[in-house]
Amino acid sequence: MSQRKILPHKIYAVVNQKGGAGKSTTAGHLAYWLNQQCAALFVDADGQQSGSPWMQDLGINIAQMHDPEQLFEELPVLARRYDAVVVDGPGNAGEITKSILGRCDIAIVPNRPSEFDLRSSGTIVQFVRHVRELRGGMPEAVLFLNAAKGKRSVLLREAQEALSDCPLKLSKIVINDLTCITDAPGQRKTVFQMRSEQALSAAAAYNNLFKEVLQVLHDKKIS
Repeated sequence: MSQRKILPHKIYAVVNQKGGAGKSTTAGHLAYWLNQQCAALFVDADGQQSGSPWMQDLGINIAQMHDPEQLFEELPVLARRYDAVVVDGPGNAGEITKSILGRCDIAIVPNRPSEFDLRSSGTIVQFVRHVRELRGGMPEAVLFLNAAKGKRSVLLREAQEALSDCPLKLSKIVINDLTCITDAPGQRKTVFQMRSEQALSAAAAYNNLFKEVLQVLHDKKIS
């Protein structure tokens, strides 16, 4: 997939109603990746605020918002000030998530390939479908399998089969369960800044995933 130019003033939301899916880790890596190419802002809408200190140490601008009305009002304003706004959503399917989906251009949904996680993913998928009906097809959405135990595992294959009829776009990119990813926030780094073989593999996977996200936005623009 060729590199796509970043469309300016877009809002990228990383959402899932379940905690532990990998939202903050994904959002942090996406914000860093975008910030290498344009002016990006990280919006921490997760009550745990785990992403904020990580992003601050990486020199990325942050904003903390946990009020649904404030998010709905402020996100478009922030998108006009920055080339890219990355929103780290909360680990629940409440009003904050609805507000984020009501304003974002694309929703990125990390999902672990376990039976429990797959069953719970129906809630966020339904949220996206409902918002799309109200917003004329927006936001775009990409669901990907995160923290997989190897590309050839039975669990991963079963998860891909279970999601084959998902109304959201299922990415072919799989992010594996790697120590370098889980350790990144604590080290105040991203895998893009690490040099181990494992980190280089993780960086390549994230790079391909984020390029796919850009491709979806470009395809929407020309459709």
